[in-house]
Amino acid sequence: MNPQLVNEITQLPPEAQQEIADFAAFLTARYKAANQPLPPITTGDKTVDPNELFGLWKGEPRTLENIRKAAWQRSESDNYLM
Repeated sequence: MNPQLVNEITQLPPEAQQEIADFAAFLTARYKAANQPLPPITTGDKTVDPNELFGLWKGEPRTLENIRKAAWQRSESDNYLM
C-alpha cells in the first residue's frame, strides 16, 4: 500500500479509521460478489402444452383491452358502493 496513504490514515481519529475499515470491508464484499460466476441458466420443460393452461381462464378477458375494461368496471362499481 502507498506509504503516504497509510500515514494519512494513521493520523486520522479512531472513528474515521473505523469508517475506512468499514468502507474497505464493503468494497471487498462488493467485488467478491461481482466476481462470483453466475448460476447456469436451466431451460424449462417445453413439453407442456400452453393451450391446456388456458382452461383456467375460460370466460375471463384475455386481451389487454378486455382486462383494462374489466378492471375499470370493477373500480367504478366499487366507487358506487361507497
